[in-house]
Amino acid sequence: MAKFTSNSGLLTVGENKYMLRVLKMNGSTMLFISNIEPECLDEIAVAMEMPQDKKILGTTIFGTNSLSDSQFLAERLSKRFSRQFFVSLNVSTDRMLTPLFQEQLTIYINQHLNDFI
Repeated sequence: MAKFTSNSGLLTVGENKYMLRVLKMNGSTMLFISNIEPECLDEIAVAMEMPQDKKILGTTIFGTNSLSDSQFLAERLSKRFSRQFFVSLNVSTDRMLTPLFQEQLTIYINQHLNDFI
């Protein structure tokens, strides 16, 4: 069994297109999401389930000092899949686009679950 696998994909939300890059490692997953052009790295966060109490611990490693979108997504994914997630979410969304983006991302992950878990 390969310890590292790398995949990429395209997520379409309305008229917007986003590049997804996934690195699945032994016990953790890194998810990089950016606009098609230019791809950028504005922030990165990590979240994991604590073995003692199953609570999710997350932090932003690079980027804003407050709870970042990357950290929020990393915590959600870590809770859902009981796995460490590194997330770099480098897209601008608004109140109208965010729910659609999250819905399409969930659909994409469910369709490509083996790339993530």
